[in-house]
Amino acid sequence: MRDYLKDRAGIFPGLLFIWCFMNFYLAFLCASHLYFQDLLYLNLLLLAGAFGGFLWDFFRWKKAGDYLEGRTSLTFAEQEKLFGKRTAAYMKEKEEEYQKETRRMLREQEDLIDYIGKWTHEAKLPLAALKLINERNQDREASRQMKESIARMESLIHTVVLGSKLHRPEHDVRFEKISLKAAVGEALKNQSYFLIHHNFQIEEEVEKIQVYTDKRWLVYLLDQLIQNGVKYRSPHPFLTFKATQEEPGGVILYVEDNGLGIPSQDLPYIFQKGFVGRNHRKGDYRSTGMGLYFVKEICELLHIEIRVFSEPGKGSRFELRFQDLSEHLFL
Repeated sequence: MRDYLKDRAGIFPGLLFIWCFMNFYLAFLCASHLYFQDLLYLNLLLLAGAFGGFLWDFFRWKKAGDYLEGRTSLTFAEQEKLFGKRTAAYMKEKEEEYQKETRRMLREQEDLIDYIGKWTHEAKLPLAALKLINERNQDREASRQMKESIARMESLIHTVVLGSKLHRPEHDVRFEKISLKAAVGEALKNQSYFLIHHNFQIEEEVEKIQVYTDKRWLVYLLDQLIQNGVKYRSPHPFLTFKATQEEPGGVILYVEDNGLGIPSQDLPYIFQKGFVGRNHRKGDYRSTGMGLYFVKEICELLHIEIRVFSEPGKGSRFELRFQDLSEHLFL
């Protein structure tokens, strides 16, 4: 109502002027032929008419606002009645242009995703060849550096593939009942080279807990958290995975490290796309600011609530809260 009055504020002075003029005209120029009761009756009629017009205009304004903000839909005939023929025709033309542009952009996005998929498939072949060549490398230090570079390239390629699908996941998500222990184990296996190379101590207390989610996206999410722990590790690093069952049906998975930690002023922004915190700006760590952004996007995709607790110099703890989706999936 406040917004309506603000939008219509310009017409009220004009209506007030007309009402005052009519009363002045009738009261002073026609005073000899007009009774007070007639003037009162006329004002009551004007007030009733104004109130009716106000209600009619208010509901039209509200209906138009709901349509423009996407809360309701109108047929073209209803748009003509509400906005007028010329305005409705212009709006229809603009809507068709918008839909055409949207379809074009979606086609381009699908073409880009297909191209990325083909490119990554081709990129895996020379990487496999490099692995075979490196096995014959007699220089142990050079061989180690080559293995690390190959592992990084494989991780980056995997990130590119899933990152390209992240915003068009409707045909690439499959919710099912999976073992949380198996998902954690697969993520640890994916990052095993870096964990072994940097002498990580792994503690796992997941037991035989099952959750409803998409295993591939969950493993990728855990990959990102493990990579984060590796990148900002301490001299004697460890990673802890612990899961607890809640009532009714919820599960919390804790992923904790003893790395550098996150400054309190950075915590509200770590999931923003491209955010580079204070640790990253020192130049000792290579970061794109995309890893935790992907983590947040995947959590939203899988209906997982994520919370972060961290203290500089003492590490970070990520809490992943899984909802009980069984009843929804069965329906």
